[in-house]
Amino acid sequence: MSNINWKGVDLNLLLTFDALMVQRSVSRAAEQMHLGQSAMSYNLNRLRKLLKDPLFERQGHIMVPTRRAEDLAPRIQAVLTAIRDDILQPASFVPGEYCGRIQIGLNDYTELVFGPVLFDALMQQAPGCQIVFRAADDSNYQQLFEQGEIDLAIGTYPELPEGLVRQQLYREKHVCLFDNSMLQVDQPISLEDYLATPQAMVSPTGELASPVDKRLSNLGYERHMVLGSSRFITLRHLLIGRRLLCVMAEMMGRTEFFAHKLTICPPPVEVPDFDIEMILKKRDCNHPRMQWLSNQVQQVIKQHIASIFAKSGKSSEQNVSQAGLPQPG
Repeated sequence: MSNINWKGVDLNLLLTFDALMVQRSVSRAAEQMHLGQSAMSYNLNRLRKLLKDPLFERQGHIMVPTRRAEDLAPRIQAVLTAIRDDILQPASFVPGEYCGRIQIGLNDYTELVFGPVLFDALMQQAPGCQIVFRAADDSNYQQLFEQGEIDLAIGTYPELPEGLVRQQLYREKHVCLFDNSMLQVDQPISLEDYLATPQAMVSPTGELASPVDKRLSNLGYERHMVLGSSRFITLRHLLIGRRLLCVMAEMMGRTEFFAHKLTICPPPVEVPDFDIEMILKKRDCNHPRMQWLSNQVQQVIKQHIASIFAKSGKSSEQNVSQAGLPQPG
């Protein structure tokens, strides 16, 4: 490779060769390439020096290829075809032909709420693919991206490092969830009943306090926190048949998994909303597969939220983001 004069290699020279093979005339080849005849002759001389062969010899009004030129013709044609079709043409992605992996980072909440519908939609579009849901949260998502273990992530990410972009999917609210056959309280639950009821919370770190407690403390109140669990599934089983209340994300509370046998109502104290976002690498935003995957995630989540609210008789318009795809730049 080091002995090749790469500085002398020019794509235009391959086009010159191809035009001469087709036209067998310097003037007609120049016309095909929209060049002057002198420029075409100059390119031919460069080719001859580069390949160390006359390549074309004039016989009357025809440029006849040498054996070396005839040997090179199909190879040069293959190179030009590859450049035209595989490099210069806009890339495309056909989901039905894709047999690779789709790797999505999800936390416990987003996997439980959206994992099944994402699986169904992606398998319908790309039945030959393999889908991997990776546990991803604010503590490890950067490493997963750096190691190429996820294509995108869905969750809550307050600060993003350079190189990642975000797209808001929807605005999440909070609800109280409890078994009212045990509590037997009026709805929506009053602040008095709320404070008197033992409470549980999702706590991956074991911390038994949240912004709710700070808000209550500012008002001079304190709730009765008795349980922290890292798993939503555990809380669902604990809430049924017990005097226990949990404040959790509304989408989680309204899934059939939780809503069955449990009562949902607004909390009596203000709880800050938060965004559920999709994040991906900025440099991958324009890749056809990533554009398809991003669109699928947005559509599936939007439709699933609408379905959840339709079953509850509530509008989803205030939750679902109407923004477009994340854009690099």
